[in-house]
Amino acid sequence: MATLIEKLDGPRTAQQELFYDLEDATAVIAWSVNELATLAGVAKSPDEAIALMKMGALLAAQQQKLSEYADEVKAGKIVRA
Repeated sequence: MATLIEKLDGPRTAQQELFYDLEDATAVIAWSVNELATLAGVAKSPDEAIALMKMGALLAAQQQKLSEYADEVKAGKIVRA
């Protein structure tokens, strides 16, 4: 990972790091939500499917919050020192 960051056009600011970290977190959560939905589709019981879908819904809500925070960082409303 450090090698990838070093090969960019220049060092990232703390603000850019925060934005990209939030974007990365939302992508990982989105992947997790999709995986949970897939697992729910092949669940062994309705209760298991419901539990997996609830977890997915909770994660999706957090994903939305993080996405909104990333937008605020990008707009300069949230500043990292």
